[in-house]
Amino acid sequence: MAEKIMQASLAINAGPEADAKELERLTRQLREELLELDLESVDLLRGGKAPEKAKVGDPISWGTILLTLAASGGVITSLINLLQSWLKRHERSNLTLEIQGDRLELKGIPISSEEQQRLLEDWLSRRK
Repeated sequence: MAEKIMQASLAINAGPEADAKELERLTRQLREELLELDLESVDLLRGGKAPEKAKVGDPISWGTILLTLAASGGVITSLINLLQSWLKRHERSNLTLEIQGDRLELKGIPISSEEQQRLLEDWLSRRK
């Protein structure tokens, strides 16, 4: 039986004080950590309009990472664990993971560990 492959998007909200350079830095950093997981692909969102006179052929939309992952083998749980760990080091940031139209918002400063865990378990149960 073939593994079910899913597409996901991961959006970074770096907080109100973050500028474009900070968002780029955070996006690159998170992507590097995601590459260590057993994901099919971890790509930066490309598109948008390049600045006038730019020598860039395909501009990057910083703050969004596109993921391709297998639905089995605990990959989603490993992904969530990595994202929670990343948020502990970047408390001003929030992440939104979307898979097949189902969104999970993870905050750097949790609402409460019990509430966050309940919401996470509910979201994960829909992925099975």
